[in-house]
Amino acid sequence: MNCAMEPIQREQVIAKYLSRTLDAEGVEEFEGHYLGCDECFDELRISEYLAATLRHTNLAWRQSNGVSVLQFRQNAELTHSARELEELRREVLEQSDSRVIIDLGRVTRIDSAGLGQLMSCYSHLVRNQGQLKVVNAAPEIQKLLDMTGISTLIPAFKDESEAVRSFGSDSN
Repeated sequence: MNCAMEPIQREQVIAKYLSRTLDAEGVEEFEGHYLGCDECFDELRISEYLAATLRHTNLAWRQSNGVSVLQFRQNAELTHSARELEELRREVLEQSDSRVIIDLGRVTRIDSAGLGQLMSCYSHLVRNQGQLKVVNAAPEIQKLLDMTGISTLIPAFKDESEAVRSFGSDSN
């Protein structure tokens, strides 16, 4: 392995190394060179950092009395160009949980794409005999949910414990 290889080829080797798909001989050669070459080592560290950043999600799941609560770790926008929109879709649609609360407390803005994503999550859960509820929506977001009629399908609560209790009193 050497620094003179084509940049794309070098990046492919780094990607295989980081994803642990490089064969044993390749790992030995890679580590022998990259860990001894400052320039290549820096490139490896940058690639590791970028990969970790891309894997980082702004969403966290937790359980509250048998109900899954999805909460944003930092302020988020649910807009057509926001990364959180795709994260929300992936998190809800790939989970097997059927009783889900989305905490909108850190959502600062939502557009038609975000509303559509909430409806997509709702539809997915209903198809799987589940339910979706939201909590802590800012007044302007709650107003948008009310104006669009989404709040008639996806109940909104100001308090998480009230939302969790409501699952026990719902018949479906």
